[in-house]
Amino acid sequence: MGVGTEIKLDYAFVADYAQVIDNKLTVVGASYTYVFTDVFPSTHMLSVAGRLRAPEGIDTVPLRIEVVPPNEAYTIGVDMELDHGPHVRPYDGKVGLLFAITMQVPLIAPGLYEVFLYVEGERVRRLAFEAQAIEQHN
Repeated sequence: MGVGTEIKLDYAFVADYAQVIDNKLTVVGASYTYVFTDVFPSTHMLSVAGRLRAPEGIDTVPLRIEVVPPNEAYTIGVDMELDHGPHVRPYDGKVGLLFAITMQVPLIAPGLYEVFLYVEGERVRRLAFEAQAIEQHN
């Protein structure tokens, strides 16, 4: 089943906090583009959340989320299988598969941190945020 035909990423974003409970997505501090820190290196708690729309009959959908810092110094990758939980209800022959993952990301240097989402092995979205020292912000 190709991502381009039957499985669609409806939305995805970075957030301060995200959690899926009873097929509802709870999010705080979503869609930011800057993170400020006192010093480098540092760490940042990052949530990535969103929804895939898939055919009702599909069993599972593989999802991979990768975080890459400036200069590609490392890659943090998380793999998961999204499936129909007990609270997923079909609509119009489709199901909405919500996801939320929280991870601690090393902020090794100022610059652009990218978050890539892959569905069934195909890259479907690029998110990003800039990390800056607080004194650069003032």
